[in-house]
Amino acid sequence: MTPRGVPGEGLTGNTPTPRMRRTGGAIAGVLSLTALAALTGCSGPGSTGSATDNSGISSRTDSASAAPPGKYRTLPEPCGAVSSGTLHQLLPNSQDYGGEAAVTFDTDRRVGCKWSGSVSGGNRYLHVDFERVVSYDPAVSDEDKAAQEYQQLAAAAHIPVETPAPSGTPGQSPGPSQSPTPGASANASPSQSPSTPPPSGSASASAAPDTAPRRVGGIGDEAFLNDALMTRDSGVHRDVTVVFRTANVLVTIEFSQWSSNASVMPQSLDLQLGAHGLAQELAKKIEE
Repeated sequence: MTPRGVPGEGLTGNTPTPRMRRTGGAIAGVLSLTALAALTGCSGPGSTGSATDNSGISSRTDSASAAPPGKYRTLPEPCGAVSSGTLHQLLPNSQDYGGEAAVTFDTDRRVGCKWSGSVSGGNRYLHVDFERVVSYDPAVSDEDKAAQEYQQLAAAAHIPVETPAPSGTPGQSPGPSQSPTPGASANASPSQSPSTPPPSGSASASAAPDTAPRRVGGIGDEAFLNDALMTRDSGVHRDVTVVFRTANVLVTIEFSQWSSNASVMPQSLDLQLGAHGLAQELAKKIEE
């Protein structure tokens, strides 16, 4: 008979039992997990390791070098931007002075409105467009991006490159002694009213510089005017366009008149006065 509890039979001897092997394996596993957790904690969210520090430095550098945002963050309501008095003078016989808003994908970035009316011998159309330019290049500001887009529009309209010119030179931007007169708008005197054409054959109505594409002053940061006369089978029409930039906002005004009779030419000065005066009005509206 074998004695019970003899040393060396799994109680205190040197040979490990299955239970001891399982216990030892579990302890080793716990130690491995503890070591792994300690290593992982060195680079965790609360760590002060070099990777986190470098990321913070990079972020601060990017923020410091980013170009400033544009001056204007919103656009005016387009159909309410033009005063009632101006609309009645530009479109004396319109059936709807409320206007028709343009359909755009993002009204925070671009809006527009158009109106129509009738005058003796034809119809008039007015369209205004506002664009708030946003640059997605951190090295280029919104205002610089708007200036680039303005120059592209000027080049497409064949506007001459701006050069210094002596006062009174033909083709110079309109001044107090030239037409259209800066400030001529809905408040113009009857003799200068956009709805009153100049006498037929007058010098101001036929002078070539009046219809030449050119830059104009007194409107926003920069502006140009383009006057185009076109004849089609359905009649003749004159389109006067004024484009101006104020900070990071671009505004385009298109004022046109159609005549079903090709022998009746829409007056250039009449339309230029209206478009130029409206541009001044809208520039002030944006700056409010």
